[in-house]
Amino acid sequence: MNLKNLLEEHGFPSPAIERITSSGIKELYPPQAEAVRKGLLAKKNLLMAVPTAAGKTLMAELCMVKSILMDNGRCLYIAPLKALASEKYNDFKEKYAPLGIEVGLAIGDADSPAARLDRYKILVATAEKVDSLLRSRAQGLVNSLSVAVLDEIHFINDGSRGPTLEILTARLRQLNPQIQVLALSATISNADDLADWLQAGLVASSWRPIPLKEGVYFDERIQFHRYGTRIIREESPDDLSKLTLDTLRGKGQVLIFVNSRRSTQAVARQIGPDVAGILSAEERKHLLDLSKKIAGSQADATNICRKLADSVVQGVAFHHAGLRPDQRELVEKNFKGNLIKVIACTPTLAAGVNLPARRAIVRDCKRYENGIGQAYIPVSEYKQCAGRAGRPQYDDFGEAVLVAKSHSEALTLLERYVQASPEPIISKLGKETALRIHVLSSIAGGYVHDVKSMLEFIQHTFLYHQKLTPNLLGLIGEIFDFLHKEQFIEKSSSTALTTGGYRFFATPLGSLTSRLYIDPASAITLRSGLTAAQKKGTFSAVGILHLVTCCPDGPVLSTGKKDAEDLENFASRFREEFILTPENWPDLPIGSRREDDYYAYASTLKTTSCILRWIEEEKEELICEQFGIGPGDIYRHMEGVQWLLYAAGNIAHLFHQKSLTSQLQNLRTRVRYGIKEELLELTQLKGVGRVRARILFEKGFKRLSDFRSASVDQLSQIKPIGRTLAQDILAQIASTSSHRTTATLQN
Repeated sequence: MNLKNLLEEHGFPSPAIERITSSGIKELYPPQAEAVRKGLLAKKNLLMAVPTAAGKTLMAELCMVKSILMDNGRCLYIAPLKALASEKYNDFKEKYAPLGIEVGLAIGDADSPAARLDRYKILVATAEKVDSLLRSRAQGLVNSLSVAVLDEIHFINDGSRGPTLEILTARLRQLNPQIQVLALSATISNADDLADWLQAGLVASSWRPIPLKEGVYFDERIQFHRYGTRIIREESPDDLSKLTLDTLRGKGQVLIFVNSRRSTQAVARQIGPDVAGILSAEERKHLLDLSKKIAGSQADATNICRKLADSVVQGVAFHHAGLRPDQRELVEKNFKGNLIKVIACTPTLAAGVNLPARRAIVRDCKRYENGIGQAYIPVSEYKQCAGRAGRPQYDDFGEAVLVAKSHSEALTLLERYVQASPEPIISKLGKETALRIHVLSSIAGGYVHDVKSMLEFIQHTFLYHQKLTPNLLGLIGEIFDFLHKEQFIEKSSSTALTTGGYRFFATPLGSLTSRLYIDPASAITLRSGLTAAQKKGTFSAVGILHLVTCCPDGPVLSTGKKDAEDLENFASRFREEFILTPENWPDLPIGSRREDDYYAYASTLKTTSCILRWIEEEKEELICEQFGIGPGDIYRHMEGVQWLLYAAGNIAHLFHQKSLTSQLQNLRTRVRYGIKEELLELTQLKGVGRVRARILFEKGFKRLSDFRSASVDQLSQIKPIGRTLAQDILAQIASTSSHRTTATLQN
């Protein structure tokens, strides 16, 4: 099927045809042609379950552009991860802005206003962001939509993100029955079940533009399924280096999937010298420059930063969630540019941004699971990793290779993964925690008002379609009772007289909890803890931080026996300041207490200790070493703590606990910057963070008023400031003084 002819037949304007065909695509792939035949451009719902690189995104683009240019429609593109959403946003904006199509991105904090989003014709967003908008009653956004693209719809199977994606999908279809739904997925075994739920046509195919050879490596040979055997003729001492060099000598790139962060670093260190040996002089030069950029300044560099920089010099990188976001971005960008040749990573990379390689090596098919020990990874996880093999426009084929330690294991892996189908997609909405959150959001958003209407809505979900929870009505009723008992919702007795039943409405606490996007159990924990803190009469940063870690939404650091002595000392030191102690820990509301009370409470202590070290200005490197985490973990956990402190401030304000609100705000600022209380005033200056604020403080600039007599020359001589920032700081000081003078005159 010729793409240009297709666009002309459906009335696409010439400028749009030029933009869409500018990438050089002339003929549609078989799955794309089938999607068109099944009504993609005729406003039909469709589920495309086809492999990576088989052209799903182009089909979404055709669907959206046609709706916008010919029907004045508005489109929503939902991606499961922020990184994926950002990638799609940049692609769409570059491609379609010349046509006058405004593209927006919505992945920010969950409580931001929705008004500015109405201007965009394509809004790229995460499911969580759109869900938060609907909680703020942004129903007009949904009513104006003509197309909703649900990318990676198989994320419904994800225990953490799945329930929100499922609820959102059901809500979109309930509120706007005319909306065209285009769901995109990798190959899944129960695609027909998912299509039935969406009332959508199904395009299910294993066709790939670049053939995928799947096999198992053992004893210097790869036994491919249906593609024969390949002997690896490399003299390196270890199997990973042999497989890697075999690919690189053919001008390919490699992804190596292992089961832990530590393993990614070990593998990068292991194969680095071999990879470095085949780099060109020009590549070595560019990699040295990249290495310096990744390492960052001496003051900010951690052990992980230095290890990554050392690996990158050799053309190899490791990639995991412990890296800083900017480091991950540099690794991804330079792998796409073929400067970095190999990435050793955890399987989470396979679910993230599009990073294809000629060969995807899956070294570890087992990983540690709590309560089980070493367990095989799911087939779907292997298939996700394998799907990264094959670089469009570069490779004629891709190779996914499992690594076996024996002939017997090679046969097992071939049967268990290569020849197997991925597990079926199963709804995760049936968990009480997930249902409780979404029942409250439905009531607070004004979408349901009683158990009956909630059950009617639930009938739109994949959970109900799969009939996985037999006593759903009883469970929903229990959740209504819980929310009413804990004062998140209230009954309207006046309607009971006319309708024969009670209607429920969100209380101010219920509405606030829904807008804050936190578990009701977290709101209960904060409400109880703040009340106890106010009764104490003294504000303890440690006590509040520990309270936050006790919330179900709080950050969690795992603990072991080796932590016991340190945590006992920490608990003894701050025992009088804690609001929640082992004695009242069991009194927490249902759902907020974790399964193993001892280790759960120990985890809250360890996490609190980590946060405390951060706001006491401990160096990142020392925090990473002591707590066994990466710099990326620090920032991710501190973002979560900031949000819960923001939630705590809102709850304190709601219950008129004025003495706590400003203190909570100050503590939130300390967590944001990682500073002691004495630096709060200095961090009001843009461009001044924890390092610069501390240096300025030590140089005598302890308050904003201390800058009034300073000169640009004086400030610029302080090493991390420089002339440009010095000028900006003094401009900020002058502006602040001007505003204060104006306010004084007006008063």
